[in-house]
Amino acid sequence: MKIVILGATGSTGQWLVQAALAQGHEVLAFVRRTGVLRPQPRLRIVQGSLQNPQDLLSAFTGADAVISCLGQRPSLRAFCLGSHFQRHSLPAIIAAINGAQVPRFILQSSFGSGASAAQAGWFLRTFLYGLIAKKMFDDKAIAEQALAQCQANWTAVYPVTLVSRPALPTAELTPLNTVQQVPGIPLLPFANVALALLQLLPMQHYAGAKLLLAPPGAWR
Repeated sequence: MKIVILGATGSTGQWLVQAALAQGHEVLAFVRRTGVLRPQPRLRIVQGSLQNPQDLLSAFTGADAVISCLGQRPSLRAFCLGSHFQRHSLPAIIAAINGAQVPRFILQSSFGSGASAAQAGWFLRTFLYGLIAKKMFDDKAIAEQALAQCQANWTAVYPVTLVSRPALPTAELTPLNTVQQVPGIPLLPFANVALALLQLLPMQHYAGAKLLLAPPGAWR
């Protein structure tokens, strides 16, 4: 498949690029700055701006799928003042997907965004999602309203708290609407997220689905 990866220089994105190449896909990494990713066979690195519709449309044309791992980097400024990064970028991405007629879109969101916050354990629900990082999670929730306009077969993935560790043997995807609660603070390596995003590419039955991604047995 020809896959466009957004956020390819980030923690999940770099794992995703390598995993996609290892599986034989052709990858276009759409980046704000070059020099982070090293040139490799079947990897095309394109510099562009999320604020430029033509950059996005050009990158997406001819793609079989777009995978977005974009995220706002945590910072004191973002925590205190909030961010409009997601609500500005996601609608532009979706407009370009529609314009280029890309058939598949996979979005990496975060557990704690929107209605999923109510399914978290008391500590995360109260302090992280409801207080410390509330403005950042609100930005995600507002942005994801644009998914209703996406003409591609889209799936949104909500991983639990992410860490830089070796990949777990398995991680499990389950529809968010079947989850009652995710107690405690389950941790998931970035590598597992990358593998799950690729796993979803051919799964057409998850059209319009929002999926929790977590270690096995981390929810009830």
